[in-house]
Amino acid sequence: MKKDWKTLYQNLPEGELDKIAILRVMECTNGIIQYAHRDDADYKLPIEETRKSMKFSMSSIKNMAIPLDNGTIEFAPESQELMREAREYYVSGVKKGVDEDYAEFMKISEVTAQVCGLERLVNAVKTLKENQSEIPSRCIVWGLEYLLQFFDDEHLRNFFGPKGIGGLPA
Repeated sequence: MKKDWKTLYQNLPEGELDKIAILRVMECTNGIIQYAHRDDADYKLPIEETRKSMKFSMSSIKNMAIPLDNGTIEFAPESQELMREAREYYVSGVKKGVDEDYAEFMKISEVTAQVCGLERLVNAVKTLKENQSEIPSRCIVWGLEYLLQFFDDEHLRNFFGPKGIGGLPA
């Protein structure tokens, strides 16, 4: 029986959700940086920046601590357990190709984005831009852009207001 990820994440303290939002933006940004490199995309970073970004992100995920200029973000044990489980689904589903585990990982990704909410995710972009130099500042928003797929149009309109993103009509 699969877990009720939404309830598990909703039961975390607000401060833990702030931290998870930072982690999710960081790791999604890292994923895009890696895919850009592998796919030889026109927006890929130079190899040195790619390696530096990957090292920072992967080290943070493995150590369950994000070293920032203004202090290290450390996660409570219950958050660490949830993140370990998500990572296991990621490795099995994405790296090993187990479809059922990939689907579960995507459920967890959706839940974490939605439970954290857009305001936290936007704040996470700001935090990462202002408090670290391992991932190029211009790239941090890529993680947020990826996470937007987990929000429906109505939710996005409500967040960005009646004029939509960039002042364009919604």
